[in-house]
This record gives sequence, C-alpha cells and structure tokens, in this order.
Amino acid sequence: MNNKRFAILALGLMAVMVLTACGTSGGGAPLAVTIKAEDIKYATTTITAKVGQAVTVTLENAGALDHSFVIDELNVKIENVKPGGTGTGTFTPTAAGTYTFYCNVPGHKEAGMTGTLTVTQ
Repeated sequence: MNNKRFAILALGLMAVMVLTACGTSGGGAPLAVTIKAEDIKYATTTITAKVGQAVTVTLENAGALDHSFVIDELNVKIENVKPGGTGTGTFTPTAAGTYTFYCNVPGHKEAGMTGTLTVTQ
C-alpha cells in the first residue's frame, strides 16, 4: 500500500471515530423502572432520568382495580393493566423538566395516585 492510500484510509478511519463519538446521546444507559400500583397509590412516586435517556417503565398492578401510568407531556400511556398484570412502555425525554405521572382511571388521580418524573440535562 502506498503512502497516499494509507493516508486516505487513516483519515477516513479518524472521521468515522469522530462521528461515532459525536453521535452518542447524552442520556447514558437506558433506565428500567418498575412502578407497583397498590390500591389507589403508586409504591414509587419519583423517577429521575436524563434528557435523551431511554426510559422503560413496567407497571405492576398489585391492587384489586385496573390501573394505568400516564405522562401527558411525553405522550406516555400504559393503560388498562388488570389486577395481577403488568404493562410496559418505553419513551425518551427530549427536554429537561418536571413531569407528573398519574393513573387515569376515573377518580384515581384525584385520590392522589400521582408521581413525579424529573428529567435533568
């Protein structure tokens, strides 16, 4: 291989390395969270994630009524989880902020079945 071809190959390889490094998201490793619904409350009421971090929520229904997990601003809906069942949803927040999650079964949010997702940079 002559010097010109080697230089072109080396520059191409460096360009790929730079683009790969720049293309990684700032969110870090995916986050998996299990939220247990009991009666008319969540056992866990706070979640913290980063912008760009994939978040997978598993809703475990340990109660006697149907439950859900909803975050309106992020278009997250895990609905109609039957007693003893589970539901899963994945989302990636794109903006820092504080978001309320709640159960959208009539009367549950009003009874306090809510929590907070805090998304940081």
